[in-house]
Amino acid sequence: MTMFSGTFFYKTEIDKPLDEVWEFFQNNENLAAITGFPKISILGDKEVFEGADIHLQMNFIVVKLHWKGEITKVVPDAYFMDEGIKLPFPFQAWRHVHAFKEVSPSSTKMIDRVEFSSLLPSPIIKGMLKGMFSDRKKQLRGIFGEVK
Repeated sequence: MTMFSGTFFYKTEIDKPLDEVWEFFQNNENLAAITGFPKISILGDKEVFEGADIHLQMNFIVVKLHWKGEITKVVPDAYFMDEGIKLPFPFQAWRHVHAFKEVSPSSTKMIDRVEFSSLLPSPIIKGMLKGMFSDRKKQLRGIFGEVK
């Protein structure tokens, strides 16, 4: 079977200080809260730390899929990275860097970089990821207010 790979970037600017945004993303349950579809349940570690077990149950209404990964790197107030260990179809590999940068004392830029390999062509995966991250941005507006 043919393997496809790609890298996806998504930028979000949140009008809150870096320490407040960083703190929010150090709790995996907050990730579940900002993911509208699929609905996510956290079955692994709740906090973000190197070696943390990421075990998610994703509810697609007709089927529930499990996602297992690990937080492999954390640099406080800068970035953390999760890597897939046991991934659902169509993913074969996953590395997600969540980077945070202070734009001003009251604004933080978040850059998501996802490197993946999948059984579906890269443009399809990038389209799915764009939809998911766009939805997260909408959810973040409800939590933080001004989000671009």
